[in-house]
Amino acid sequence: MTDKAIVLAGKSLDVVMPLIRSGRLLARPTDICHLPPDRCASRMSDLLSINLGQLASLIDVSEDRPLHVAVTDARLRHRVPGFEFSTFPEEFPKGTLLEIAPGILAPSFECYFLLKARDLSFEKLVLLGIELSGRYAHTRMDDASTACEFLVDPVTSSRELSRYIESCAGMTGSRPARAAVPWVLDNAYSPREAVIALEQCLPPKRGGRGYPRPILNAEISVPPSMRHLVARDTFTPDVYWPELLDVEYDGGYHNEEAQVERDKARVADIQAMGIAVISATKLTLSTCERAELLGRQIGSCLAKGVGRPMRRRNAKLDSLERVSERAALHARLMDAAGSSLSRGSAREDVPWGFTGDDGEAWSKWELSA
Repeated sequence: MTDKAIVLAGKSLDVVMPLIRSGRLLARPTDICHLPPDRCASRMSDLLSINLGQLASLIDVSEDRPLHVAVTDARLRHRVPGFEFSTFPEEFPKGTLLEIAPGILAPSFECYFLLKARDLSFEKLVLLGIELSGRYAHTRMDDASTACEFLVDPVTSSRELSRYIESCAGMTGSRPARAAVPWVLDNAYSPREAVIALEQCLPPKRGGRGYPRPILNAEISVPPSMRHLVARDTFTPDVYWPELLDVEYDGGYHNEEAQVERDKARVADIQAMGIAVISATKLTLSTCERAELLGRQIGSCLAKGVGRPMRRRNAKLDSLERVSERAALHARLMDAAGSSLSRGSAREDVPWGFTGDDGEAWSKWELSA
């Protein structure tokens, strides 16, 4: 590494981190745990002495689009055309910084999660963690409406995020990060799978249903005693409550004729093992009403396996206040996932805050039916 270093920060990271994840920017771990102020490039001469090369072309650095960098002393935040400065801790855990070129450093994905905790809402932070530990990636991590690549490798896990946050106790952002990380679910294949899972397992005080936490896309072995019933040795359910329920999210490619036939055969195999299957689509999440019905269907299936405690919990979720809180959570999650609602936006003239597919508010009878 050169004598002076640029530490990437702020909005530049939202573009750089996906490039690192995709391999377009190579990054190697460093053992740096201490970055004194005199090692931070902050003056024009220091900044220009570092070859930005490929980085500048990939993220379109210009005077109108400054490169966001960090310094470890607020007094080093000079006014330099084409650069914008923020502060970074002088001491930090080992493994925090990655080197992407001589003299150019970026935070690890765990550190990036912690830095974003300063600005993101709870729902957006949880979904960011799920994206980092999942199998999909947006081209800009600050904008879930951008293009999304699927079947990519995770870059961290909920356990690694939790371990890093605990090592950063007291740092700015550690408190909201600590609140969000228990709800980061590993191995999600799409943002909408994450939305379905979170709406069920988040606690009621957060607008969820408080159901047991599901497993996402884990490979499940078929027990030997059931091999004669199914045509496969393993299956990979989307949102799975072991031995009880599989919620399958069918995205656009599931509409292809060949895939429809494979899906039918797969569902038949899962049902043959005594596991209930509920199918969800983009339409299922398009309104708060439909998402509410999905949650009730999931609760009914889980109650058959769990029994009376689950039925009691479900009964407590039927109040208008709880339904309104779930509608608000659904709207926030869909917004955070980059998906708008076709209907069901909050309305001041409806006490529980949303409407049905036909634009009419749900009646009290409909909510308790």
